[in-house]
Amino acid sequence: MFDVLKDIRVIDFGKFVAAPYSTWLLSNMGAEVIKIEPVGGSPDREPFRISEQLDGAGFLQLHSNKQSMCLDHESPAGREVLKRLVASADVVVLGAPAGTLRRQGLDYETLAKLNARLIYLNVSAYTSMGPRGNDIGFDGIGQVMGGAAYMSGFGDTPTRSFCSWVDVGTGIYAAFAIACALIERARSGKGHELQTSLLTTGYAAMSWLLVEQALTQRNRVRTGNRAQSSGPSDLFRTRDGWIVVQVLGDGMFAKVARLVGHPEWIEDPRFRTDNDRAEHGETLSEGVGAWCAGQTSEAALAALRAARLPGAPVNSLQQALDDPQAAALGLFQTVTHPGRPGGFPLMKAPLVADGEFPPIRSRPPLAGEHSESVLERLGYTRGEIEALRRDRVI
Repeated sequence: MFDVLKDIRVIDFGKFVAAPYSTWLLSNMGAEVIKIEPVGGSPDREPFRISEQLDGAGFLQLHSNKQSMCLDHESPAGREVLKRLVASADVVVLGAPAGTLRRQGLDYETLAKLNARLIYLNVSAYTSMGPRGNDIGFDGIGQVMGGAAYMSGFGDTPTRSFCSWVDVGTGIYAAFAIACALIERARSGKGHELQTSLLTTGYAAMSWLLVEQALTQRNRVRTGNRAQSSGPSDLFRTRDGWIVVQVLGDGMFAKVARLVGHPEWIEDPRFRTDNDRAEHGETLSEGVGAWCAGQTSEAALAALRAARLPGAPVNSLQQALDDPQAAALGLFQTVTHPGRPGGFPLMKAPLVADGEFPPIRSRPPLAGEHSESVLERLGYTRGEIEALRRDRVI
């Protein structure tokens, strides 16, 4: 299963999170992914840098199973290398506004002339269409423009999530689109131009609330951690930490009412349906909160589990690493690296096939580590490669 894309070559021009996330997923399914970096290394090696010897945590996580080629693709010699790369590729993934790609000769029309079977995908902030089609942006634009930040937070302060869920979601959509295009190409023999964007991911995640707004003009406002479609559903402080409790449906509601000492809730007309319970969620949260305040997190979660009710600890980053459920799944794999000979953990791709997560086959590459081997596979001679390196094309 994890080598289903073993004959697929992907050229990855993406940076930071969204585009590299898509190619990371493809690499975990066996695709050969060649990351193209500027000579000297890509700027996405810097965020959350671990040390002078070790790149940033984001780069390390999203570039296992990939090769790195440093290339000045805008130089005359570099353009010739680019032509051979594209001609040999099945997929090219990029992450820039359409105008930038046209200036660099990386637009679909130019590359499709080199390879009519090419699957071309660009991840951008807004897609190439509309009044902002040539603007730049990061994860936050999807969170704020689709309404997610407006609906998050407390009081009159909208809140952007620290988690880059728009980037990750966009990367997942991109990998899905590429996989579908590869299947279609196997039938038709034709390449395709694909787009995903941060904006459309942000809107997609909020789509049912946007549909409700269009139909009802309800104008919902933020309610902090409390859900707006059921109840009780909130984050609650215990004697030694925080937990989440999420209740949905009449059966779960009856269970939690009894558990927290409020069986009268079951017949209370204020709490007849999920929507009713959401409308009066503050009252329900007060009751569950009072029960949680007298419990340790462990005791509260044990009681919830015994009653078959959803609950979980609000973990710190270290607690997330140490969580026994994560350990039982074996989510992380230790890899060695020249910058950390003792090794460090990287998370495996979050999908399971036949009871297994895809293994990490190779560590994240050093900048330009595979430039020469890629060129050799493209037919360059040793002398030609040395000339390209001397001229800082690679």
